[in-house]
Amino acid sequence: MKYQVWYMKPSFLRGVVGNSPDPDDLSATHVHLTDIEADDRENVLHRMRANIWSPNGEALDLLRSKGLEHTTMTIGDVLVDESDAVYLVTALGFSRLSKHGEPPP
Repeated sequence: MKYQVWYMKPSFLRGVVGNSPDPDDLSATHVHLTDIEADDRENVLHRMRANIWSPNGEALDLLRSKGLEHTTMTIGDVLVDESDAVYLVTALGFSRLSKHGEPPP
């Protein structure tokens, strides 16, 4: 399955406690970093660890060009799957975010 990887902007990181991004307007709080093919969300999370995808700092130029400050996918970042479902990375895994007009997950 293909996933969009959205990293939170540094300004959102500072206010992440109690905040939840708007799944209908991710670009307000997040930056689309890349698309990745993976078996599942957990596999994406694993593959987006700094020591896996940027062990020698290969991603630093890309991250800086997008105004991002963290390399490893972390709490507050977002995945969007092929069905357009939006998942927030949480301390316990993932939480699906409802888009406008969708029933709560």
